Amino acid sequence: MTTRSSLESWEVRNAARGAWLTVLGALAPELEAALARPGRHVPCPVHGGRDGFRLYPDAEKTGGGICNTCGAYPDGFSLLMWLKGWRFPDALEAVANVLGLVGTKPVMPVRRRPATRPVVKTDDARAREVLRAIWRAARPVDHPDAEPLRRYLAHRGLAVRVSDLTHLKYHPALQYWTEDGRLVGVFPAMLGLVLSSASEPVTIHRTFLTPDGRKAPVESPKKLMPVPDGKRLSGAAIRLGVPGSVLGVTEGIETALAVQEATGLPTWATLNAALMKSFEPPEGVDKLLIWADNDPVRNGKKAGLDAAEALRKRMSDRGLETEILLPEGFRLTEGKGVDWLDVLVTQGPAGFPFSRLADRCAA
Repeated sequence: MTTRSSLESWEVRNAARGAWLTVLGALAPELEAALARPGRHVPCPVHGGRDGFRLYPDAEKTGGGICNTCGAYPDGFSLLMWLKGWRFPDALEAVANVLGLVGTKPVMPVRRRPATRPVVKTDDARAREVLRAIWRAARPVDHPDAEPLRRYLAHRGLAVRVSDLTHLKYHPALQYWTEDGRLVGVFPAMLGLVLSSASEPVTIHRTFLTPDGRKAPVESPKKLMPVPDGKRLSGAAIRLGVPGSVLGVTEGIETALAVQEATGLPTWATLNAALMKSFEPPEGVDKLLIWADNDPVRNGKKAGLDAAEALRKRMSDRGLETEILLPEGFRLTEGKGVDWLDVLVTQGPAGFPFSRLADRCAA
């Protein structure tokens, strides 16, 4: 096992090469402006000013940067030692933690023949690297550092049951980028691992938070990370709980957790109405309960109910017993629907058609 005392610098250097912007974003939020524009001059993160500091254009590979006053730092380790006042072992361990190397089996060095021409990684390969690095750097929900996530769930009206949250994690510092490529800031985040119908990782869903457990003040606090080539979102979900013969399915993560809390039923989140339509339950499920969102009518349709109906038809055509459960009795305000989390918050488990369903199914 790799520990602080046995960390090899070559191991961490090899893992960090090509992932330094992610590592620096996690460890040094003060580099926010420089990370948004590698190679461009920005204020020094140590002494300020106007434009005395920049990351090197190849900072993704090296992590290096230079300040006209403080000096040059050729790699990410020396840069972090300068920024944080760390010794090299401290920087080595911090980077290893972000990359998920601490507590894992050491990666043996790969001996390569000299290439006849440079090998350039594709954007797709980079996307896979970033996904792996971010998931490895994330903490379990019961980790001491994950208090902002636990507070977020509590603010939403949910109890935190770690046994149900295997595929949810907490990341202390993720960059938030706008669609036009502008870095807004670095925030804590709830991560959900999206798995295909074949149980293979597809991508990661992020809910950006504030340190006190609220949604981050950004335009879209909930975002999916890129889906690498060869992966498909169709049929996928975030799996919350291990199903028996009965499985629940919802759109949102928080809605799925509400159903679990009220009924005890393992419930998976498809993230949106479009993905609910294509959801594929695993082998061994005999009954699928679709906990649909009750959305306002738009263009003559209710998105949540329409998606639930489409999924029910597909499953019924296969002979799978399927039931739609829709929260009713609520007055829908303009532009806002009602989901089962709203029911839990306002009525508790008594507002559900049945509570502790898992116990009844096992009886």
